Amino acid sequence: MATIRQHFVPQAFLKGFAEDSGSPFIWVYDKRSGYRPSRKSVKSVAYEHYYYSQETEAGEQDIDSLEKAFAKTIDNDLPLIIQNIKAVPNRGVSLSDEHKGKIAYFIGLSLTRVPSFRDGINQIYSWAAQMALNEVAKDNDAVSDLIDKYGLTAEAKAWVSLRPMLEIANNISESVLSKNWQFFVAADNVSFMTSDNPVVIGGGAGMGPGHPMAELMLSLRKDLALVCTPRGKKSVEVFKQSPSETRNFNRGIVRAARHRVFSDHLSSTVDAFVKKYSHEQQQIVI
Repeated sequence: MATIRQHFVPQAFLKGFAEDSGSPFIWVYDKRSGYRPSRKSVKSVAYEHYYYSQETEAGEQDIDSLEKAFAKTIDNDLPLIIQNIKAVPNRGVSLSDEHKGKIAYFIGLSLTRVPSFRDGINQIYSWAAQMALNEVAKDNDAVSDLIDKYGLTAEAKAWVSLRPMLEIANNISESVLSKNWQFFVAADNVSFMTSDNPVVIGGGAGMGPGHPMAELMLSLRKDLALVCTPRGKKSVEVFKQSPSETRNFNRGIVRAARHRVFSDHLSSTVDAFVKKYSHEQQQIVI
């Protein structure tokens, strides 16, 4: 049976932010006005129908081959790796090269599989197609008449962004591996949050995620976050945050979010905090 709900933030990853260990339920905060916080299963958030659907060379519809490939590989492996990370402040983290590579690829893919990236790529292709159509119309009266009479436009199919999604994810992952990795343990009684744009890009204005000086930040689970930075020591470091530091980290998560922020608890304070940044979201520059 085909998988209809195809997630751009994996369900197993989101369970790391569940209200209780082993629970499938998280609290969802919406940046848009009129939406109240709600308790939802990870199955019912961060997905779109047929999100990875594509056309084969024969012109047939391939609904979920890519979705199933993710489910069997990175979306299955990565949450287990994250769950088993033992991060002790001032003692470092032991990560094999294989596990570090999978985390790096997950970071890259988490930046390119989300709608904030794919929608932008599709707009570029649609713009190029429209420009080509306009050029044809200059020398073809029939096409020009169709444009004038029916408002004929050119629009790229949604699947055209899939190849750039995978290629650029690889490029970003290589950049991530060259950076310094710093793990942060959340302050006591303050949890990390995540969102529908789970990786936050820091650095200079307009800096892309693959830039050598870009800093990438990701909440791995509700008690642990990772920052990949061009600054600092070469060895992996672990720091314990203060409550204000964890809240400031969450501010970056909220500001980057497209629409939804995910947390392990219900709080009117968090809802007001999320709504404060309703007009901000992360734009990915390539």
